[in-house]
Amino acid sequence: MADFITTLRKQVLLGDGAMGTMLAAQGLPPGENPELWMLSHPRAVREVHRAYFEAGSQVILTNTLGASALKLKEYGAAHLVEEVNKRAAQLVREVVGNQAFVAGVIGPTGQFPAPLGTLPWTELVEVFGEQARALEAGGVDFIFLETFSDLGEIRAALFAAREYTRLPVACSLTYTSGRTLTGTSPQTAAIVLEAMGAACIGANCSTGAEELLEVMKEYRRSTRLPLLVEPNAGKPVLVNGKTVFKDTPGDMARFVEPFRALGVNLIGACCGSTPAHIKAMGEALASRQPAPLPEQAGPPATRLASRSRAVTIGAKELPVIIGERINPSARKAVAEALRQQNWDFIVREGELQLDAGASLLDLNTGLAGGDETRLLPEGVRQLQMSLDCPLVLDCTNPAALEKGLQEFQGKALINSVNGDQKSLHSILPLAKKYGAAVLGLTLNESGIPARATERLQIAKEIVEAAEYYGLPREDIIIDCLVLTAATSPELALETVQAIKLVKEHLGVNTVLGLSNVSHGLPQRSWLNAAFLSLALGAGLDAAIANPLDHRIRETMIAGALLTGRDSGARNYLAQAGRQVSPPGPPANNKVDRDDPARALQRAIYNGRQEAVVPLVQKLLEEKEDVLSVINEGIIPALETIGQHFARGEAYLPQLILAGDAAKKAFDYLKDNFPGQRTAQGGTVVIGTVEGDIHDIGKNIVSALLENHGFRVLDLGKSVPARAFLEAARREKADVVALSALMTTTMVEMPRVIELLRQELPGVKVIVGGAVVTAEYAREIGADGYGADAVEAVQVVRGFSPAPKS
Repeated sequence: MADFITTLRKQVLLGDGAMGTMLAAQGLPPGENPELWMLSHPRAVREVHRAYFEAGSQVILTNTLGASALKLKEYGAAHLVEEVNKRAAQLVREVVGNQAFVAGVIGPTGQFPAPLGTLPWTELVEVFGEQARALEAGGVDFIFLETFSDLGEIRAALFAAREYTRLPVACSLTYTSGRTLTGTSPQTAAIVLEAMGAACIGANCSTGAEELLEVMKEYRRSTRLPLLVEPNAGKPVLVNGKTVFKDTPGDMARFVEPFRALGVNLIGACCGSTPAHIKAMGEALASRQPAPLPEQAGPPATRLASRSRAVTIGAKELPVIIGERINPSARKAVAEALRQQNWDFIVREGELQLDAGASLLDLNTGLAGGDETRLLPEGVRQLQMSLDCPLVLDCTNPAALEKGLQEFQGKALINSVNGDQKSLHSILPLAKKYGAAVLGLTLNESGIPARATERLQIAKEIVEAAEYYGLPREDIIIDCLVLTAATSPELALETVQAIKLVKEHLGVNTVLGLSNVSHGLPQRSWLNAAFLSLALGAGLDAAIANPLDHRIRETMIAGALLTGRDSGARNYLAQAGRQVSPPGPPANNKVDRDDPARALQRAIYNGRQEAVVPLVQKLLEEKEDVLSVINEGIIPALETIGQHFARGEAYLPQLILAGDAAKKAFDYLKDNFPGQRTAQGGTVVIGTVEGDIHDIGKNIVSALLENHGFRVLDLGKSVPARAFLEAARREKADVVALSALMTTTMVEMPRVIELLRQELPGVKVIVGGAVVTAEYAREIGADGYGADAVEAVQVVRGFSPAPKS
């Protein structure tokens, strides 16, 4: 049988469907771990695989979604990873032989990786690597990373699968309203996962087929990799006390051809589907011929990404500014901040540059006497948690660079590599290994050549070496280097000529460390802006510069128009319609200084924890009472970030960071003013219902409720109905919050509600979770429903009684 990826490129393959509901029909008890149950009931699992195989599935998934050490640990079975995964692979192979492909499924751990959570990169890689090795030993054809909601976690899983096995890896994320739980779009996912070496990418679970059509359209616009899709059978509803997915086999079959026309190569199904769905979908395929890929137009573009934002650098794009200000060798204030571990200052520097128009941030932590292997990864953690932009890792220390690349949960740009053989062979493998782009400097062991043709030759050697290590040409950006005009003014035009030559002969994108041209001269802004104009005319694509310099911003805007990169002058007109602010911090800084409540709101919104307590203290000098500080400084910030989250203008990392900053303010007030009231609402008892061990969403809701001033008792996972009742009675709870992720466990919710209605009729109940809908909440008699954490907090606040003394 041909290998999986070769076959996938030649024909559309039919996947299988849901496993959990099928196993439940085979006798899997509610709350039982399906992977461990498989060991004692192999025949039942084989029958499910056989049913899908006979329905026409050409790709059968192993029953190992929760078979990592971290998931099995919940059942005291972390030591069974190898046995469970090998056996699961063997069961599929026993059914299909070589007549279908076996996909070795790896699912999320149920925990966020740092900095959103506490799991370090190295631990995640080991966990996923252990499972991937076991699946390979069991004989799977490829690794299938399925149902992930966080880009950082699936990036670690992809790295582990490629590092520890020789198998191709398919990656699938879940989406709601076009974004994952932590804010990643299909475009961003495609950029990062393709660079990391994924062989096939797509989406599963999420919602129904119709909702995933737009997701797959965006994927196809963003990549030429094979695509996969596995939608749910619609949204679940409650019928006669049972959870039922509403989409029939015929309903799902209608979307098979639209998916194929979009260029989807692997089509299967997820929650609520059955062999009947798969059979109907297979019959609806008019052709097994993949749709032709769209033609690539124009020169290659360099694509970089953070967790939730993509930036494109290229000849058909607006030129971009890379903010240069986080550099200890150039700025004493940055050096002192790094020395003192004052990350609030560093984040603020980044924020100012982004507000001023930078698209990316250059991060240099090469502090004299400092430990770059510690400073760079910590700087990456701090910036990516607070700010939404790709990072340029300004580091030539391979050990420090590798740690920084591990931490960055996107696609970074490495600054830099040069023509020296030692540099090429130490930096380029790291770029390939971690899916980064590289910035190449046209210098070598002999220094910077004077002539443009000599710089072109070094650029050519860098490009050839990068391609040798497997980097595509679009992931190479060349800096032709400019020397200071104070000593060599005549060489500035050599740099301009070198840019032209590199664009003409190598076809790669270009960048320039702009401020070097004015080093040692007065009125540096004049020179920088004038030289930028020349470089843009030569085809420059990006500049490492100070975005707070209004001349630089204006030159970028006007230069883009005059060099034909601003179609219809759209960007120019949009920017010219705003008053370009003078150099310095944003105008509202003076307002913040005069209004401590506004300053506290801004600090909480941006998650600047180090600034929170001093601002609370300053506001207390004016307001004197705690509740005024809460109502004027803390709650408005939480409401604003919540509104932005609901509109898709902020994402989960920013939400968590703002919540943590608010908690710091609440904790300070509670600890220092014990006699004054700080609670803004009543008591909430929260937990995941019995049989369900998924708790990411519940944990987020719990944290946000606490950050809004509620007293929260978190009962954890798989909580029996009577435990909810006892806790609510003991704690005199105002609200009980129930969470469920699985369709097999959401039926526990009405049982808890019924018990609470009988024993504590005054307690309000809110429900939520991935499979729960507003309609389902009404049907089971819940008082409220939270589609996400922010909505859940809003609903609970609506329930709350007046604050208690």
